[in-house]
Amino acid sequence: MGRDGVSAIHKVFDWAQSSRKGLIVFIDEADAFLQKRSKEAMSEDTRAALNAFLFRTGEQSRRFMLVVASNQPEQFDWAVNDRLDQLVQFDLPGRPERERILLQYFEEHIAKPATSGARGQRLKLSNFDWVEKCAQVADITEGMSGRELSKLVIGWQVRGHQPMPLKTVC
Repeated sequence: MGRDGVSAIHKVFDWAQSSRKGLIVFIDEADAFLQKRSKEAMSEDTRAALNAFLFRTGEQSRRFMLVVASNQPEQFDWAVNDRLDQLVQFDLPGRPERERILLQYFEEHIAKPATSGARGQRLKLSNFDWVEKCAQVADITEGMSGRELSKLVIGWQVRGHQPMPLKTVC
């Protein structure tokens, strides 16, 4: 968060409180600054930002809903947990979801760019069954998140522009 973390938090909550219709304040990777105050390694800036957050969220508000996301909610300070009314866990994608994610990213990052543009088809996809390949990859990527699957496909895109054919990457 740095030195400006406290003022940034106050600005966000001032803005949220001024909303006439209500809004959702979403904080991703919230464990980065909402961690336990008992940690010795916590910087003064982070501690001050946490205290500002706790000050601004001490009472219910009809103006905004606070939603926080974390891969490590056990790292939250007890006072943060006290302010969170609901906990919702999102599991990693199952096999069918992984296949759909892989297909989506393959089409977005490889198939569309390969067949569009001024130069026409840049990669040879006509003899490549990417639907079957994505199904095979979905079988072996258990435990991977959507973000990790996205990075995998982007890696394929990079390899597709190199001399080695895409088929040999997986």
